[in-house]
Parts: sequence; C-alpha cells; structure tokens
Amino acid sequence: MEPVQVIRPDLVLVDWGPMTLTISAWAQGRPRPVMAAQAARLALRCLATLAEFQGYLRVRVGRLPQGRPLPPVVAAAARACRLVGPELTPLAAVAGAVADQVADFALSLGADRVVVNNGGDLALRLAPGQRLSVGLRPPAPDGRAPASLLGRLRLDAASGVGGVASSGWQGRSLSSGVAEIATAWAPSAALADAAATALGNATRLECRAVQSKSADQMDASCGLGRQPVTTAVGALSRRERGQAFSGAQRAAQELHASGLIYGCLVLVQGDALVLDRSRRLSWQGREPAGRPLSAWQAA
Repeated sequence: MEPVQVIRPDLVLVDWGPMTLTISAWAQGRPRPVMAAQAARLALRCLATLAEFQGYLRVRVGRLPQGRPLPPVVAAAARACRLVGPELTPLAAVAGAVADQVADFALSLGADRVVVNNGGDLALRLAPGQRLSVGLRPPAPDGRAPASLLGRLRLDAASGVGGVASSGWQGRSLSSGVAEIATAWAPSAALADAAATALGNATRLECRAVQSKSADQMDASCGLGRQPVTTAVGALSRRERGQAFSGAQRAAQELHASGLIYGCLVLVQGDALVLDRSRRLSWQGREPAGRPLSAWQAA
C-alpha cells in the first residue's frame, strides 16, 4: 500500500509502520493537497531517522550528553524534554517533534494554515487572520466508541499555540499517574507532548485503588527502568482526586511560569484541573461519567 494517500483535498494520510499521521494544509482559503503531500514525504524521512536513533531516544535526557550533533527531529525531541524535566526520555516528545517538522515544512511551501495530527498530538501553524478550533476528549476505552467532547480550544495566530498534545494512563504512552487525560497547549507540539507526559505523571497516587507495574515490566526497552506505570485505577475518593491534582497543579504552574505551556486540562474521574488564563477553552457537552464537571482553576 502506498504510504502517502490523499484522502480528500484537505486531508493527506501517512500510514507506514508505527506512524499514522494526517496533514491538512490551506492557503488563501483553499485546501492544498500538493503541499500536504510534499510535507508527508518529510514525515517518512523523520520516521527513518528515528529508527536509527532508537537507543538514544530511550535514555532519560538528564543522562544524555549535550553537544552531540543530531538530526533536527531528534534534537527537537531531546530539547523539549530537557526543558520540561530531566526524568523524561526523548520518546516523550517524538510524536510532537515529528509533527512540528512536518508543519513547518508545509508552512515554508506557502501554506497559511496547517494542522498535522500525529497519533493525536497536533502541530498547528496559523498565519495572521487564521483561526482554528481544537476539540478535546478523553481517550476511548478499548473497543468502545469515542468519548464525548469535553470542550474546544479556540485558537488564532495571536494565541501563540503551536501544539496541543495529550497523555494519560489509558492512552498509548506509559504514565505514572491516574489522569485519564492530561492535555497541554504550548508554543510547539514537541513541548506540548513532553509537558502532557509530565502533567500525567504528576498525578501519581499510591493507594489501594491504583494498580501499577514497573516500566521495564511493561516494555523492557523503554528506558524508564523501575518507574511505576499505572495499569488500572479504581474509584478514587474526592480527597484522593485532590491529592492527584495537587501534584498536577504544581507542575502546571511551573511549566506555565517558564513559558513552556500556555494552558492545560487534567481530568481525573469527572473532575478537572484547568489552567486557561487566556480563556481559550470552552466546555461542551458532558464529561464521560455524566457527573457535574467541577474544576479547580489554577490561580
């Protein structure tokens, strides 16, 4: 099967090996599938590069030597994780880093609005006057229909948002926390990707309701060693949910103060921690459990 397919004028699919990525590019109000298809070839080159650096990508950035010449996509992933936290491996930002590379290339071809979706992690490029709405939803449990939208991020060029990414214990990535979803919006997709991972990990709890295994039991080559990885979460009390949010709030405030994120949403069993000082997020519909959605608004 051809790895690059034009699904429709405003959507080009890259489906090859572990990569499922879509590219939407517009210029002057019209979809530009040729620009998107050209950018898709870069995505395939990034994938080949990452395969050559698997060992490097699985080492915690705090242990990686600095100054080594690296391909742009590998360097971007490592840089984002160094900024967010030394305990991360570059794998925490790889999806976002690829999306950034592809989006920047499409922009260089003349696009004025670009959306690259790499497995749910988004790189966004908006020229002045362009707007975009990004829906946020928790991950769908295996075999079930997608959950309802929680809300929408309303973005424009002035927002400065270049990436939106999510993590959580129910998702594809390994997480040490109890958040079903930790979503960050940031200047780049790589930063959003790394920050979402850190925010999800920051909701870690040690209680009877939480089951975990060491990371090396889940994936011997992941590079996280004996770091606990959440495998199941039972019903949490309001006090336990508050404890999980305490760690996430500290992490969110530090990331925001450092300019690494513009905002975030962390969801734990129907309650949400929200950092949205620019008021970009609007709620929509009901949360998955159908309970009233109460929010601890980060100060």
